Formats: sequence, structure tokens, C-alpha cells
Amino acid sequence: MKELNYFIYCVGRTHPDGLFKRGDCGVGYTIFGPGIQDCPYGTLYVIPREYIKARRVSASLIKRRVLEYYNINLCERV
Repeated sequence: MKELNYFIYCVGRTHPDGLFKRGDCGVGYTIFGPGIQDCPYGTLYVIPREYIKARRVSASLIKRRVLEYYNINLCERV
């Protein structure tokens, strides 16, 4: 099995059915390798699992670490 990495998905345009809105962000884990990928409704940022060194991983910790890893300031993006 592939190792899981952490991600943040930043929505760039609102979904036509209203499932998510521009500016929304989601976090989680994936089998995708580290990197930045354009997606139909936003951008996916994936970081290596090793970059998050914590006993308890929270959504806010994942978001903070991904933004640090890619040196992103969301206030400038939205």
C-alpha cells in the first residue's frame, strides 16, 4: 500500500449545484504524491506525511503545515 500524504484543497470557483463556494478549503489525506495540482474547481496542495510531526493531527494543523510548506498566504489568493 502507498503511504498517505496530507492535502489542502482550495476552491477557486463555486460549484454550479452549490456544493462548495469559492474560497472554501478542505483538508485530508491522499495517496497522491507531494505537489500542486490544478483541479476542476480549485487547486490541490499535497505535502509529504513526514512534514507533519504531531501525535494528534487536526484539520487546522494540516492546513497550517501545507500553507507553510508552499509558502502560501490565503489572504492574498482569495
